[in-house]
Amino acid sequence: MRRLRVSGLVKLAKRVRQELAGSVSRTRLALLRRDVELNVKAIEETLRDERIHVQSLSLPSRKAYQFLRSLDFSAVATEESSSASSLPPESVSFRGLQSYLDDLLDRLARSRDPSQQGGLYDEIVSSSESIESDIKANDIRPEQIKKPSRQVRGWLAYFSRRENFDTYGQALRRAEPIFREACPWPAAKSAAVLVHFRPLQGMYRIRGSPEMIVTHLATPMICFDEAILRSVAGVAFGTRGDRQLLHDAIGGESYRKIASEIGMLGGVAAQTRGMHHDLAASFDRVNATYFGGSMSRPHLVWSRTFAARKFGHYDHAHDTVMVNMVLDGKTVPECAVDFIVYHELLHKQLGILWQSNRMAVHTPEFREKERQFRQYEQASGVLRKLASER
Repeated sequence: MRRLRVSGLVKLAKRVRQELAGSVSRTRLALLRRDVELNVKAIEETLRDERIHVQSLSLPSRKAYQFLRSLDFSAVATEESSSASSLPPESVSFRGLQSYLDDLLDRLARSRDPSQQGGLYDEIVSSSESIESDIKANDIRPEQIKKPSRQVRGWLAYFSRRENFDTYGQALRRAEPIFREACPWPAAKSAAVLVHFRPLQGMYRIRGSPEMIVTHLATPMICFDEAILRSVAGVAFGTRGDRQLLHDAIGGESYRKIASEIGMLGGVAAQTRGMHHDLAASFDRVNATYFGGSMSRPHLVWSRTFAARKFGHYDHAHDTVMVNMVLDGKTVPECAVDFIVYHELLHKQLGILWQSNRMAVHTPEFREKERQFRQYEQASGVLRKLASER
């Protein structure tokens, strides 16, 4: 059966969750209520006109619709505030910033001679200062800036320090010949091969044409030596590469230090509190009960959508625990959220076992520790029920 996806509905649900989890003015609450009611009404009219059931909606759209429909706006506490600080979360972006970064990275990649890069360094410093000036003048908080803009802000601030900029240039000179040599595509012999160290969701992304091959690498990879870069290239091109070496490097102190500093410079927009559950409180309970309070706190985030497959995920590269926002429901017991946080913290504690250059994460040792969760059966039952609804 074809599933109907409602464009923009999940984004609306995420925005409403973020705002209602914090403080909201009466004026803002009224606007949110109007948006929600209009969207819910439009969906119900569509379902009625098409003579289809709510189950015909795709899972993310269905969960978003059910969340929005269940909201009780009369129970939301409000406070009056007239500061810039009335902007909703993730509502601010800097026009043209992504395109500017793309162009800047191209020019950096083409300027292989260090003597040619002085002007680019001055440009980075000027751009970073301009962004910081705008943020200060308009009293913008980190959580009000959209994530892509926060990432570029952090990148520019980090490389506006001369020693970091010089490290970038050195990394380019190491990486370009390695990726040219590793590329199995015929075009690599004559095309321009450019390397960008940039904000990236994953570890790498490669796009190519007969004229140009561009490799995007996560910014903290500027700390990688030739051996690790060769493994990155081998894995990226699917030719060879030591996955364990790469994974260990991503989990290493140098990589994480750079990632953490760029994140701090971009602005930390952590919102662990949801509508019904707080991930920070969940971490504190789990840490005290199962790790003796010794576990360092990772970044804790709710998913950006009502994910269909995973209730949680631990990102080793960014030391981040993500919990599916489908668990932030009033009928979901605290123990279910705590169990997912515990499960992901076990990944952080135990790391990854490597077998024949392949990752093994849910090992017998992992499963044994997982069952030590005190409300294992109850939490597992709740999660099985939620999974069956999908």
